[in-house]
Amino acid sequence: MKKFFALALAAITSMPLLAQDKIEAQDEITATISTDLVSHYMWRGIDMAGPSIQPELNVAWKGLSLDITGNAPFDKDDLKEINTTLGYSLFGFNIGVTDYWTADVDPRNRFFYYGGEAECPHQLEANIGYSCKYGSLQAYTMVYGNDYKIDGSRAYSTYIELSVPFNLGGLNWDIRAGVTPMESAGTTYQEKVVTETGGVRTVTRGDWYYGESFTCNMASVRATKKFMFKHFNLPVFVELHTNPYLQRANLLFGITICSL
Repeated sequence: MKKFFALALAAITSMPLLAQDKIEAQDEITATISTDLVSHYMWRGIDMAGPSIQPELNVAWKGLSLDITGNAPFDKDDLKEINTTLGYSLFGFNIGVTDYWTADVDPRNRFFYYGGEAECPHQLEANIGYSCKYGSLQAYTMVYGNDYKIDGSRAYSTYIELSVPFNLGGLNWDIRAGVTPMESAGTTYQEKVVTETGGVRTVTRGDWYYGESFTCNMASVRATKKFMFKHFNLPVFVELHTNPYLQRANLLFGITICSL
């Protein structure tokens, strides 16, 4: 029953940040399809995959929305995923839950398998936030699935993101900053290091999903130029995506294809 209620809760959260007032006012069901073609897949400061196609299907009605996204990399060894989000929005406030499913060579990663949490290929993440024309503030917490600290306790990995849009020089800009307020899920690995005397010893190090404590693990700026071609909207964007915690950065290019 606990799993049933967890899945039921997952069915009432995380909504993509669309124009909230338009969604809340609509009386008819609307559906949109689109796809992004990106030179690199970066997510919350994490290097997820190389060049990828990212399709999306969104259905909305009176503040309720169902959003299905995926990542199909050009390299067969890169991350493949399907993310399903069900959410609700009212007066700019939104709640939701996203089901993340990652496909890989592990035979347990069956799409309809919701076994033990440590082995489950799905992760459920709750989301709450607020958005308006001046920006958005969103908080996400992992509530189900393989999400454990190095010491084996439940991590409840949490990510908080602030987004501010503006127009400059004929382009649409979006600045984002993301932090984790506490230790996230993590694992340990062993690494051989050279000692001062020239010898070699093995040390155990920690590897955290977001960070080992309060950290800023994502800072990005994206510039988008919108183009129209017949019945299609074709925004083109360039994004500088960085991880201050890991001191890493990536400059990526993308184009979105969606029908009008």
